[in-house]
Amino acid sequence: MKVEEALTDAMAASVAEVEAPPTLGGGVRRRHRVHVLRFRTAGAALAVAVLAAGAPVYLAATAGPEAAGVTSGTSTVRVVTKVAVPDVTNKTFAEAQAALQAAGLVGEKTTGDEDVFGQDPKPGVEVETGSTVKLYLVDKPPNALGDLGDGRAFGGITLGYLPDGLVWGSWSNKWPGPSGGTSYTTTFDAPDTPAGHYGIQVFVHEGEVGERVDAAIRNENVQTVDIGDRRAYLSSVSEGGDHSRLGTQQGAEPSTPTIGFRLTDDLAVEVAMNPERAEKIGMDAVAAELKKIAEGVRASK
Repeated sequence: MKVEEALTDAMAASVAEVEAPPTLGGGVRRRHRVHVLRFRTAGAALAVAVLAAGAPVYLAATAGPEAAGVTSGTSTVRVVTKVAVPDVTNKTFAEAQAALQAAGLVGEKTTGDEDVFGQDPKPGVEVETGSTVKLYLVDKPPNALGDLGDGRAFGGITLGYLPDGLVWGSWSNKWPGPSGGTSYTTTFDAPDTPAGHYGIQVFVHEGEVGERVDAAIRNENVQTVDIGDRRAYLSSVSEGGDHSRLGTQQGAEPSTPTIGFRLTDDLAVEVAMNPERAEKIGMDAVAAELKKIAEGVRASK
């Protein structure tokens, strides 16, 4: 049997069971993927485009029957299959597993119990079929302060203003400071947002733990503004807690636009905005919105 004939038979056997779903063409166009099945010999090359649930499948053979694995009427062809990792962020673990399984991959939960907020490899990266994708899930949010109603009154403060369309995130937390005092926090976002997401997050620091805000106001890397008769800092805060000018970024992760101020001698408040929300509305609007939220905060005890 000639090499070309053996490869043709192998090709037919490989694609005989492949059926492309009706919606796959649109999916391929949306994700800019190319699906190609290739056969190569020393003297000739065959290329057949195949729409399948996998990604590019490459079959290679070298010159000569023996080198191609063709001996005594049989053929051996090495198949390497790769697939682009789908984007499974904001899905539940079960939904993410199903999407990865459909792509020929395996999902492995590494943290949390709520929705997926990160994955490794990232979406679009090509990996071999059967590879494991690590999934990072949001921890189930605590509700340390109980039912807060609309969430505007907590930790000794009341929020008088929130941007339109934001509702309480149905969770809250509190923790002691390293040198005394207690911090409280909760979030606000659009209705039906997956758990763990936020548009605006508010922190209240009671007692000595509020000194962190005093230190930030004195930081030369921040902008200071007036909130009533009190000074406030306005800055971008990195994941490590470092301050920089509003709109700048430190490191690989986006910094968080934040305003912080002393509400009373015993209470300090910080209001943070999700970097994605900040990017959508623009930095001038970010500064105005954070300042307006801060101006509407009142002490409730």
